[in-house]
Amino acid sequence: MRSHITWGFVVTAALALLSSCRATRTPHQNGTSSARVHYLEIVCRDVAAQCAALEKVHGLSFGPPVADLGQARVAVTPHGCRIGVRAPLAAHEEPITRTYLEVEDIARAVRDAEAAGAVIAYPPTRQGDTGTWAIYALGDAQLGLWQGNLPR
Repeated sequence: MRSHITWGFVVTAALALLSSCRATRTPHQNGTSSARVHYLEIVCRDVAAQCAALEKVHGLSFGPPVADLGQARVAVTPHGCRIGVRAPLAAHEEPITRTYLEVEDIARAVRDAEAAGAVIAYPPTRQGDTGTWAIYALGDAQLGLWQGNLPR
């Protein structure tokens, strides 16, 4: 039960940040920027239960599995952020909630992340028609970068 509460808190907190999360390469004086959350990826063992909860709690509507996104079921928020829920793709993949921030130049963003001390977990990878993504780890957090479009 405790893990359900923890996961519920993590997902709710991430969703609350979707509409206000802003960051750029160079922060503005007042702390605002034009970056936005492009994709929130939720990897879990029970996709149907997670989608049902997100639909009930947040009014989302998930479509059928998308092959280019690891069979994730995707919902689009009113602000245009996509939320994908999928099962682990391999036995070693652990459940995680990962945020992908939109970037104009993914190669530059990866270089900047490395310069800031991050380890590149997945280099820029073209994923079908959905765009190019990369994942970096810094400390105990993983963040994704996204350049391109996702299906609606």
